[in-house]
Amino acid sequence: MFSVRMLQALRFWLYAAAILFAVIELIVDALALGALADYGFVSEHKGAAGWTMFVTVVGLITIPLIMFGNIMVSLGFNFIQPLNRILHELIVVVTLDVFYFVAGIVMANYAGGGGCGGSSVCSKFKAATAFPWLSFFVLLVQSVVLGLLLHIVRVNGGSLATPSYEIDGEFPVVAAAPPQHGTDPYPAPVQGAPSSYDDQPHVSMPMPAAYQGEKAV
Repeated sequence: MFSVRMLQALRFWLYAAAILFAVIELIVDALALGALADYGFVSEHKGAAGWTMFVTVVGLITIPLIMFGNIMVSLGFNFIQPLNRILHELIVVVTLDVFYFVAGIVMANYAGGGGCGGSSVCSKFKAATAFPWLSFFVLLVQSVVLGLLLHIVRVNGGSLATPSYEIDGEFPVVAAAPPQHGTDPYPAPVQGAPSSYDDQPHVSMPMPAAYQGEKAV
């Protein structure tokens, strides 16, 4: 249904969108925190905005490292590579998505609580509430994309330690066991193999155990 090339393109652009939303969120959240301090709002509002700021900073550090992991590794920053292992990357994205979900919940709770008093803080706080939800939905789709890439790796016999940027749909073919009867064809993955043992007279057929006993007598 989805080609690996399409999934890789989606992976790249979803990370780009997440970074863009995080940069905007960093700005509007800083404005909201400043307005809250100026108007002397209660600590709960500042705590919600502060948590969102924390999640945003973590996202701005983590997502670019994952997105440009291949470049970082090529420059010698090998400590980045574990983040790009497909299973690890999926876990990191899902965890960050949960953080954004919590940020969206707490921000929406205080933005809709009617505690702005008609001040300009309302618009800033509500703007700071919108972008965590946008980041949440982007990373939710990204989790699905990474899950599909992980599925492709599994069904093709690849390793879960494969870096996500190296997944191209081509994995080494696992050699299949030879047939146990002369008329059984070779499995399809074995390219260029003879169709049966009858075509290979020099290949010894496995001897039944009962026949081996009669021969020994």
